[in-house]
Amino acid sequence: MPNIFFNEENFVLAFPLIALCSTYAFFKFVPLKFGLPLIAFVSLIVQARAKLIASRSTDEHVDRTIVKDLVSDEDALLARNEAKAEKKQRKVEQKLRERLKAEKKKAASSSKDTGDDDDEGELIAKFAKGSRKTK
Repeated sequence: MPNIFFNEENFVLAFPLIALCSTYAFFKFVPLKFGLPLIAFVSLIVQARAKLIASRSTDEHVDRTIVKDLVSDEDALLARNEAKAEKKQRKVEQKLRERLKAEKKKAASSSKDTGDDDDEGELIAKFAKGSRKTK
């Protein structure tokens, strides 16, 4: 048999009247010195339950943030080590470039010195040979 009188639609429409009558009956029949602490106690229990439910739903979020923090710390260490290695590599490359430049300068200056000697040697050979042609 379908419930004609007690269904969800009727309950939604009647709820404000039920709440009003319940509140009136509570304050009419329960003394104020017992009623107010009882209301405060019930409200504290409701708030504690709500916080408990909220904390359970955010435990996963807290775990994710903890994991993210730990991973970010490891990433920071890896990035720092990578930056140090890159800096060392740049220093090594810079020293190598400076050494190559110094060797090129040294080679260039020594070739100028020897080049002048060779030029002088060729000039002396031409002068000594004169304008004679070889047979």
